[in-house]
Amino acid sequence: IKLERPKKLKDDRVFIFYTTLVLIIAAFVGRYYFYIYDIYLLSDLWVSDLYKIIQFDTNNWFNATVSVEGELALSNLYSKIVNVSPEVGLQSLSIIEDVLLSLIVFWTLRKITLSAVFAPMVAFLTFVFLYTFSPIEIHYLLQNEPVLMGLTFGIPAMVYVLRPDAIKFKNINYFISFVICFFAIGLIDLFTLLVLMPPFFILALLFSNREYKYFKWIALAAYFVGTFLILFTYYIFCIYYQNDFLIFLQSSLISVTSFTYMPNLIIPFEELLKYYQYGSLFSIVILPFLIWYKKENWKPSLVFILYLNVLITLSFLNIQWIDADLLRLALAAFIPICLGITVAILIRLIKPLFKRSYKYKYLIASVSSFVLFIGIIYTQKDVLYGISPSDKTPRMVLDAYDKITHEYFPLSYAVVNDNIAQTVSKNKHFFINYEDFLMGYLESDSIYHTNRKKPKFLIDNPQYVIPKSVLVFVYHDNTETNNYFSDQNELEPLLLDQIKTLKQRGRKISKFYESPYIDVYEIVNEPKSSKIDDLIY
Repeated sequence: IKLERPKKLKDDRVFIFYTTLVLIIAAFVGRYYFYIYDIYLLSDLWVSDLYKIIQFDTNNWFNATVSVEGELALSNLYSKIVNVSPEVGLQSLSIIEDVLLSLIVFWTLRKITLSAVFAPMVAFLTFVFLYTFSPIEIHYLLQNEPVLMGLTFGIPAMVYVLRPDAIKFKNINYFISFVICFFAIGLIDLFTLLVLMPPFFILALLFSNREYKYFKWIALAAYFVGTFLILFTYYIFCIYYQNDFLIFLQSSLISVTSFTYMPNLIIPFEELLKYYQYGSLFSIVILPFLIWYKKENWKPSLVFILYLNVLITLSFLNIQWIDADLLRLALAAFIPICLGITVAILIRLIKPLFKRSYKYKYLIASVSSFVLFIGIIYTQKDVLYGISPSDKTPRMVLDAYDKITHEYFPLSYAVVNDNIAQTVSKNKHFFINYEDFLMGYLESDSIYHTNRKKPKFLIDNPQYVIPKSVLVFVYHDNTETNNYFSDQNELEPLLLDQIKTLKQRGRKISKFYESPYIDVYEIVNEPKSSKIDDLIY
């Protein structure tokens, strides 16, 4: 870290550095706010994804059915890097993905347009905050989406194809880097690799600068090599697991977990796309004038504008192998980019009228961006306030599990909960469902504590050995809707009655976690034998 700024460092790089820090915070807050609307947590889909993530720890990748699981593998790695539980890692990974993609959107506008700040800020704010005009479902905003993760690699690759001068690579390094990039995209999402990339390459070759055309052919060759390598890898796995490769390929290009129900949109989705197409006509008309008459470097912008129209057209064609819902997710990233391009063109057209104010461009761009941000928030408040928040119970359950995981030694305790939470317990602690706890725990407790000082009896009868601590989730009756545990509040009197019986037997019982939605009671069978602090100190 140098405290003294190098003389060759441009002022705009310092400005962009601090701007990036602000953007990271803004993107995180913008996505985290919608945690209150999330219904992905503890849904069947969430449990299924969590089970796959946990299976990676035992080197079990495909469960005999080959699928594209690169994003879930990244979630597993991410949870280990930041030292959080797999379920917290799964729930927060989508926020990290969106933060990365929002920065990429900002960076892309700086690379493909002549606007340094304002147009990139428009694209960023549109992607992160403009929910009433963007094809995203806010109730599943925190669901991890392989398409968006694939685009965090795909969009920079597109920029470097159009602007190879933006990266100082020799030909061989350029080729190898792209091969690795496309292979990585294939590990994360085949739809991005096989459906989104080919139309882009066609447009890039048609509208390429002569001095960069050689690099575009290198990138195209790298695309074919990387795609062949990843498909050959999947083909080998399909043979090993005795799966049909064509069925695997088709299932990888169609998502059953994405849908286009978007109550946050102020106009229907299909009509919204048509308006975006009409709006792009302005850029399509002006850009050729700037490119071929003014001799300015706007060809990358023209490619992105045309590419957006190609994607929108594909979404209306109902092609069997192209999933319209996955196209919709991709459009959520490309619409802000193209909107930013349109703003950059407008700035270019009015720039001669404001030559004197050019030296204040950073101040003007910052103030204009702040005003735009306030306007976006204000104009959407009525629509967003009209959408009902999701049930808070799953968030409290995840919070309680996270606290348990950090305070208790693995496999020294058991958790009593609904069957839907059994996956959360895998590889961490023993699990007891409510039926077994209510029907058989009192008997096991009585036999264990009567014979706890008789090792031979416990060895001969291991079914009566109970964990050193037992944590019981008790759900309260509340008025929340869409509650995955709504039926379990009927068990509260039975659970409290059983806990009262155990207290009368002399068991030490205390509240470990308390909230308006759930309480977690700890039943201690052997003192100071389960909590990490007790074991250490």
